[in-house]
Amino acid sequence: MSSQTDFILKHIAEQYGVLPEYLFRKHPTCAVFRQTHNRKWFAVMQQVSGSQIALPIQDKVAILNVKLPPEWVAQLSEQDGFAPAYHMNKRHWLTLRLDGTLPENQLLALLAESFRQTRG
Repeated sequence: MSSQTDFILKHIAEQYGVLPEYLFRKHPTCAVFRQTHNRKWFAVMQQVSGSQIALPIQDKVAILNVKLPPEWVAQLSEQDGFAPAYHMNKRHWLTLRLDGTLPENQLLALLAESFRQTRG
């Protein structure tokens, strides 16, 4: 696990009172985070091959998928550290790399927005 992965896991537990759920037998390290009152997903953390998120590497990369306004997704998805959402709706979800490319304050701000987006 990357240090940013550990940082995000701890932050979600402390800030939102949510622990990861491991729902997929075929992907036992894929962690889903849900709102406690409506069970909507606000984040998904997993490890994927770099090639699965358009990186020129086969090595595993830790990622966090977050739900954001479509205009944010369109603006950010082409920037370094981001990718179109892996295995999620690419209009509403965005993949964030947890490899040190993005600063932690930006990760937390986007995670907070995802939490707000799924409160409804």
